[in-house]
Amino acid sequence: MNGGSSVAGRISTRVRVTGILSLAFLAGCGGGGGDHTVSSPSDFDPPAEPINVGGDGDLYDPERMLDIQISMSQDEFRTLRGEGRTLASADRQCPPDYEYTEFTASVRIDGDLMQQVVIRKKGYLGSLSANVPSLKLDFNDLWDGRTYQHYSRMTLNNNRQDPSNARQCLAYQQFRDAGIAAPRCNYARISVNGEDLGVYSNVEPIKKPFLRRAFGDDAGNQYEAQTADFGTWSGQRFEKKTNESANDRSDLKTVADALALPDDQMVNVLPQLVNLDQFITFWAVETLLGAWDSATGNANNFHIYRPTGDGRFHFIPWGPDTAFRGKHPIKPLTGVLYRNFSLADRLYEIPEYRARYETALKHQLEQNWDETQLLAELERIRTLTGTEAAATESLEVFIASRRDTVLAALAEPEASGEVYRLEDVEPDCREPQTTRLSVTAKAASGYDTGAFQFTLPDGREVNASLTLAAFEVDSLVYSLDTEASPSVVSLLMIGADTNDNYTPYVLQLFIESPDYTPGTHDFHGFATNALLFEVDESAPGDVRTLALGADGSVIVTSAGSGAAEGDVELSVKATLEFGADAQ
Repeated sequence: MNGGSSVAGRISTRVRVTGILSLAFLAGCGGGGGDHTVSSPSDFDPPAEPINVGGDGDLYDPERMLDIQISMSQDEFRTLRGEGRTLASADRQCPPDYEYTEFTASVRIDGDLMQQVVIRKKGYLGSLSANVPSLKLDFNDLWDGRTYQHYSRMTLNNNRQDPSNARQCLAYQQFRDAGIAAPRCNYARISVNGEDLGVYSNVEPIKKPFLRRAFGDDAGNQYEAQTADFGTWSGQRFEKKTNESANDRSDLKTVADALALPDDQMVNVLPQLVNLDQFITFWAVETLLGAWDSATGNANNFHIYRPTGDGRFHFIPWGPDTAFRGKHPIKPLTGVLYRNFSLADRLYEIPEYRARYETALKHQLEQNWDETQLLAELERIRTLTGTEAAATESLEVFIASRRDTVLAALAEPEASGEVYRLEDVEPDCREPQTTRLSVTAKAASGYDTGAFQFTLPDGREVNASLTLAAFEVDSLVYSLDTEASPSVVSLLMIGADTNDNYTPYVLQLFIESPDYTPGTHDFHGFATNALLFEVDESAPGDVRTLALGADGSVIVTSAGSGAAEGDVELSVKATLEFGADAQ
């Protein structure tokens, strides 16, 4: 075969590629279903009286496992399951708005029945699952004044990124122990139309009741961050959650302006705008928890609130299902001491504030990081939720080793890794270029065959042959990610382009385990999707992302099990979107 030796040299990078192409690469029948569309009660209906269902019980009692039975139209539930952003759209520099459809359902919680409850799916990307959707319930929307145990809403997280079922509740407790306002949390077993969806985390929503409880005030500006930072452009990704009609975002700009000042001026202005004592403690807890997909770890998954009386921003944790992990899968050279956020990075470079951060971190280790207590609480949660012991092993290892890891980092802060801050540049809002992806692949008894075809942005057609690549490497690699729930099958394909001197390309296909069966399975979030890479030895991990799945389907003809679990025959028909830097 012409060029055979070059094929071996280039495609053998598969060994290194495999290590980084994990699921975490980037960076919600029975009666009483109600109406098919959400609508307000008719003007002719008598107004329903305000009511509190369920008495004065504690909805977030940590010892409690709620039993939630939901009944709704089966067709509507099928629609709800399929909704969500695409992987490609979520990765755009200007991601389009996405609104989930609201449906009505009847909901029974620990025996108490409520009709006309508004239900919708929730989740941005990482938690999206068609098999086990995260859910939001609203008891008040169609029945003004109705609450369940004095709460008008419930947020039910599917724990997709946490098979231990423990990370969120444990993390929120660590924040509260440190004096940081954080949601309360416990557990619920959920069924829809008789189908058991399993154990969910029942997390207190960050709404006005939370703000009143935590800050004694709910009239200030609240923002939610989804890959957002204090900047001219990066600040636009803060979503305003209160006072939306006024839409005055000048308080964000004021912080951004302060962070643009020289150090000697910034330290005089910033304490008037941000509660820095609170932020430094918040930052220390994020670091201690190894919560990589967080404010200081990833400029993501947090709220900020500026009470009217205080006038300074306070940070609130949100979505800590990546806590107790430490290693950053998206920004692999990040050190233990997180500062992938403008506020943390600027403060860290000022000796006085670095010392305050290090002191706060040591204080949390001494006062609130009790390995024996944490492991006992983990075991209590495991017993309460019926979680298998194997699912908590990585968390146990993290808890036992974290103290030494943090102390070692504090002893050598100059070796604390690289900083990855969001670029504060005008986003590229052009409509992305796309390509059709066609895949046929088969692995049987150690033999890999097939190919994947797509067209590059410059119009060149690629025919990446697994069959040819298999002469040099294992060109279809099966692995199972058990750190997701449900677990996720990864099929890593390496193809040699027969149209261009056998240039290697890498395609990674994800399939949620319940869908790894014969049939047609639609792309959905990160759970079932495809990522396309080109080999680039100058890039981290020796690969560069070319395109992400927008829509499409995986058609599984056969899938092995047991000793033959890597045997598979499938095809893919999909549309991929090229990233802005690949166009």
